[in-house]
Amino acid sequence: MSALGWRWVALALAAGLLGCEKLPAAPDPVNQPPTAQFFFSPVAPIYAGVSDVSFNAEGSSDPDGQVASYTWNFGDGTPPQTKSTPIIQHTFPDVSRCITITYGVSLVVVDNQGAQGVASQQVTVTELPPPTDPACQPPK
Repeated sequence: MSALGWRWVALALAAGLLGCEKLPAAPDPVNQPPTAQFFFSPVAPIYAGVSDVSFNAEGSSDPDGQVASYTWNFGDGTPPQTKSTPIIQHTFPDVSRCITITYGVSLVVVDNQGAQGVASQQVTVTELPPPTDPACQPPK
């Protein structure tokens, strides 16, 4: 470039004619969904109408925010329960005698941006007396 060309560039820069171009703002990052997971205790035996079962979802997490709510569905006809904390107690209802019932328990976690994660497990509940009790056996 000639001396005249460099002089023009220097003057243009000084005058602000060759400033930086304003770019549009970067898009917001895509919200990542949370991961739901839980365990329960006791695992067995669980007796209907008697055993208080503790469900713990402290292992649930959100990679780009925080878990805002935990909705539990115990699969036993009781209404779903939504909590802001990860631990809940539940007693499965007494519905019969002498049988074992397996319920599907599900957890839906929602993060602070509205994305959801789901986990489910089976829970086996014994109706008292247990099926092996002599009172549950057919008469001879």
